[in-house]
Parts: sequence; structure tokens; C-alpha cells
Amino acid sequence: MDRPRRAASLGRRIGSLGLTVLLLIGTLVVGWLVWSVVEWRHGRTPAYRLLGLRVVGRSDGQPVGFWRSLARSGVCCPLLVVPTVVIGAIVGLCFAMGASPPDGLLSQPRAAPWDALTATTVLDERVPRRQELVADEGRIDPVGEVGATALEEPRQNGHVPG
Repeated sequence: MDRPRRAASLGRRIGSLGLTVLLLIGTLVVGWLVWSVVEWRHGRTPAYRLLGLRVVGRSDGQPVGFWRSLARSGVCCPLLVVPTVVIGAIVGLCFAMGASPPDGLLSQPRAAPWDALTATTVLDERVPRRQELVADEGRIDPVGEVGATALEEPRQNGHVPG
């Protein structure tokens, strides 16, 4: 069975950022730099490798090489992290003050500014739960699947209709 080709969610990407900070501290930066150089050739960072994520080119879907990874992770990302974090903090403050986040905010795929500049996308290569439940005949096991039923009304902007 081929590996799934789906975009990584915002939640997974934020998780990789947190893991990167822990890896930087745990490896005293030097270990992280050496590990990064090895992983960049395969379109990953150390955190992406541990979380099953990979950076691929938007045009061909192939993992980006060392130089493109260096441009993305070593140049574009550090320059754009501060403005991205500031904007994210402002949006987070709006949510803390009572604004309702839209459904799927952390689960739907998003593109970061450095992905737009380098024409890349981040894929989640983990096998999704739904594919694990597929029976040999290609049907989904209804007993093992958990999720919304056909009777539920769709949620609007994070609020249950009522």
C-alpha cells in the first residue's frame, strides 16, 4: 500500500515547532544542526522526521533537496517566524477575548509564508486511522469507525446550533 499523500494540519506543524525547540535545547543546538543537515537532503527536519512529516515541491510532489531545504528552513523560515508569531499572537488574543475560532482551525491544512516563497508543501506521511480500518475488500469497517453520524447537524463557527 502506498503512503498517503495528504497535507499536514496546522496542529501537526505547530507540534513540530514545539518539538524543534525541545530538540534544540536537548542537543545543545550543535546536535540539532548536524541532524538537520542530514535530514534536509530528504526534505525533512529532525522534528518532521520524528512526527512523520516531509517537505515536497508543489509542482512535482518530490521531496525537496538540500539547497531548497536550506533556503526554506535556514533562510526564509527564520526571517518570517517573528512576523508570523506576532500575527498569530494577535489572532490568539482575539480568541482569548471571546472570538470563536472556525471549525477545523488546527486540523485543516495550511501553508506557511516560507512554503509560498519556496513553492513547497508539508505532507503528513502517517497512515490515517481511516485507512487502518479498511477491510480487505476495500470497505470500511463500520464497527471500528468513530465519527459524526448522518443525523448530526453541521456546526457553525464552533458553536452547536440550538
